[in-house]
Amino acid sequence: MHELPLLMFTLLVQGSVGMTLFLTLSARAASRVPEVKTQLLPGMLIACMAGGLGLVISTLHLGYPLNAFNALRHVASSWLSREIVFASLYLAALGLCTLMMLVRKQLIPLLLPVAAVLGLVDVWCMSAIYAHTAVITWSHFNTWVMFYGAVGVMGAAALAWLPMLKVRSVAYERQTVMRVAAVVVVTILAVRLLVLPNYMAYLASASLSGVVTLPHQPMAIFTQISGLRLCSWAVSILGALLFAISAWRDRKVGLMVGSLLLVLAEVLFRFMFFCIN
Repeated sequence: MHELPLLMFTLLVQGSVGMTLFLTLSARAASRVPEVKTQLLPGMLIACMAGGLGLVISTLHLGYPLNAFNALRHVASSWLSREIVFASLYLAALGLCTLMMLVRKQLIPLLLPVAAVLGLVDVWCMSAIYAHTAVITWSHFNTWVMFYGAVGVMGAAALAWLPMLKVRSVAYERQTVMRVAAVVVVTILAVRLLVLPNYMAYLASASLSGVVTLPHQPMAIFTQISGLRLCSWAVSILGALLFAISAWRDRKVGLMVGSLLLVLAEVLFRFMFFCIN
């Protein structure tokens, strides 16, 4: 698959932003309990590495990776240039916050929220890159729904595996954050399911309108992967239900399995996204 670098890039960066969002929620307890600060560090390091690795992988999609620097010359008119700028600002803010934790064991209160906001803006620019192309299967607000959905789902899944807020004095707060994550996951699933009929109708009407766009036969490819599409939705629904129930009842095994199913579903969704271009 020639779009594999983009698949990895988008998921890694969106997962990094999602982790930063939930780290920001968890940081409130760190301001009161010193032991929690050190527990945030692994998550911050992973978020930094995921975002940085995603940007590096994105250059593999270019015929000549050094040409990536030329994209910075059109910030006023290019969504790609804006995406690179905000991705760099996001990683700079998150990297500085992580460095302060490594060196001084000090959490800068405002830097994590700033990084999270910059990351969300970056995801908006990333979505706009695809939505403003001539590719019929991308030119719909479903692109924003899928990309922002990946932010919430990947962040929630990472939260289930990271050893954050695992101190007796803040155990209740971890359960609260996990329940927030469960609500986020279920809400994302519901929004995606509500948007899906509109997206399907849009593709059907666009293919019948005779408008010349890319790809020329998107519905043919879309139909060919109907089985994979159904499987992806089944995995996503099962993962979301298992994750939500386990988060509410504080079941660790269910959280782990549910989060793995959610990540698998995101990979399948993203594969189909690029497969039908």
